[in-house]
Amino acid sequence: MKKHLFTLLLCFGLAYASFGQTAVPQADVATVEAVVNAGLKIISGPKDQPRDMEKFKALFLPNAQLGGVFFNGDSSFVRITTVENFADKNGPAYTKMGFYENQISLKIEQFGNIATAFQAYETRYGKDGKVEDRGINTYQLVFDKGRWWIASLLFTPENAKYPLPKKYLK
Repeated sequence: MKKHLFTLLLCFGLAYASFGQTAVPQADVATVEAVVNAGLKIISGPKDQPRDMEKFKALFLPNAQLGGVFFNGDSSFVRITTVENFADKNGPAYTKMGFYENQISLKIEQFGNIATAFQAYETRYGKDGKVEDRGINTYQLVFDKGRWWIASLLFTPENAKYPLPKKYLK
């Protein structure tokens, strides 16, 4: 009996410790608005400024997914990956080229401890550079252990067939 109790407590402790290995300021995860904007702040910055991708990963639940819906002519395709893979690939690229993602608008629906956020965005390669792309980030979030976590993030750029709807342009 003691052996089973010890094993159970050990597993619970390991599972609890796996939530967010990197410390994230409480202000960055206190609200849905804060957590989605913290992500943009982390990935944005000038050329040669390293991004804190460990902090980026800590905004997400363990095993969260991140991906995009992209267009090629009249067809689309989906790319889904882990947050870890996304951070490992894109963090160095953002640093190398300089990258800024800015929020155009944010629409949130919440019920209890779950929320969905639609965030219209624009990207630039310099802080005041020309707009390179616009689109929508859609987040699924959950409030647990005193903070908001991103459970999944999907994004898609606008195109001629799917321009940003006026309701997302503020």
